[in-house]
Amino acid sequence: MSRERLRRIRETNLRVAAAVADIEGLYTALLATRDPAVRAELLGALALAGRRLARVATVPAAPVTPPLLPRSRRMRRRALAARGADWLAARLTGTDRQGRG
Repeated sequence: MSRERLRRIRETNLRVAAAVADIEGLYTALLATRDPAVRAELLGALALAGRRLARVATVPAAPVTPPLLPRSRRMRRRALAARGADWLAARLTGTDRQGRG
């Protein structure tokens, strides 16, 4: 996996984590407040944060392409792990990691 691809994956993970943290903070503030005006404002901000999380989370990931001929033990193990993860995802959700049904 190239460094550029790893950097993009990390950036995406950080964006999703930041959106989730924003939602958690707004929800905590919503639970703590009693003022109806503040609650309405927090609910609006929470709705926007939810939309932001959905937008960040639905960015299509780069397709995972396993190597054609794994040559080293590490490459073979990585290919087997990816195949096992695909099988597990398909088993639990009905789709694999590439989104095929």
